[in-house]
Amino acid sequence: MPAVRAGEAHTGGLGYNDRFLFSQKKYQYMHAAVVGAGLTGLQTALSLVRKGADVTVIEAQRAPCQGASYCAGAVLGDPAPAPIARPAGRLARLKALASNTSELVYGSGAAVRHPSFISAMTACREPARCEARDALAAELSEASTSMLRAEAQEHGFILQESAGTIIVSPEAGEASPATLEDVTAIEPSLYAATDVGSFSFSRATTWSVSYYAKQLREHLAEAGVKILCSRKATGLISDNGRICGVAADEPVRTDAVVVACGTGALEILPEHAYGGVPLAPVTRSVLNVSLSGDACVMRHAVRTPEGRIALPLDTFVRIMGRWHLGAQEHCPVDKEYKALWEMGVKLFPAATDWSQGRYLSHTVLSSPDGLPVAGASGMPGLHLSIAGGIHGADFCTAVADVVSDGVLGRENPFSERLSWRRFGG
Repeated sequence: MPAVRAGEAHTGGLGYNDRFLFSQKKYQYMHAAVVGAGLTGLQTALSLVRKGADVTVIEAQRAPCQGASYCAGAVLGDPAPAPIARPAGRLARLKALASNTSELVYGSGAAVRHPSFISAMTACREPARCEARDALAAELSEASTSMLRAEAQEHGFILQESAGTIIVSPEAGEASPATLEDVTAIEPSLYAATDVGSFSFSRATTWSVSYYAKQLREHLAEAGVKILCSRKATGLISDNGRICGVAADEPVRTDAVVVACGTGALEILPEHAYGGVPLAPVTRSVLNVSLSGDACVMRHAVRTPEGRIALPLDTFVRIMGRWHLGAQEHCPVDKEYKALWEMGVKLFPAATDWSQGRYLSHTVLSSPDGLPVAGASGMPGLHLSIAGGIHGADFCTAVADVVSDGVLGRENPFSERLSWRRFGG
């Protein structure tokens, strides 16, 4: 692996914006293959290109961003990103397995299909580990937000961002932080939401992953990056124990490989590459619907306590559901679609013809603590950006920075904390 040029490895004392701009300096030549052309893969490719690497992206689908990145949304500036595992006693954990009120809905049969994952997630509920996890998530949120805004400012990306987030609580009362009048003063589209309970405000904003990913593709094309679509990776190529390429219909040989292909990662990665950490699929459903009339002025995201979010995206709204443990075929998708429809009708009854909505579901991999597994793998030449789970899009810029630094032999303040070794491997 090429060494970093003298004087470019130290970034002590720099803020996130300064460090991000600093990281654009060039390194010695490196050719890297990125497996996966979703948001994670494209962001990693861009980070590598900005640091001077030559990059080839390999994608199994006919076009980039056809999986989870097509229908996802993300959150910027959340000071306390929700975990999938909170501290709880044994009784509370048992209740969570059959409950629809936990951060991650387990559903019927999940404990049988994913016993190792649930066991590891239970271990992550220990107070000390939860505290460390929450601190890391908050830092990743801050870093990613800062980097993404710097990216937008320096290179002209449009984030299609909400003006803020309004949180809806089902419990009405005099202690409500905000009245309906307070809310409609800044978000007129909620004028008909008279029986939803109480409201409060969050500085966190939402943005469209699919729109941002489209711009990533354009920037990578301008940089001459090859995105080889309809080329499914079937394995890894090694030479004397070092990964040096990707096996496919037409193999691609490189100096390093980054696997960033969502659930497909499990098909090409041996378990020892990520320390055998138990990973599991989590699924979320989405409702897209065009808006009309007064709802077209919608600028704020709306979030319910259980985690459903309505994102304003120009003249339509995207309502994202809760996360369910398991692949799509094991999740109550139809039930979740109904819940999304009910949320839309309740909050914006006069906004549109709700029978004309388009429903989608997407599945991603999650680690037991809900944070990405990123950085060097257990195999020389192989790097990981997998299991982003519920925060994969939220933390994409910071994680891409970690991975690209690892490929180029550079230290990163998040490297060890996002490594698969944090689970004891």
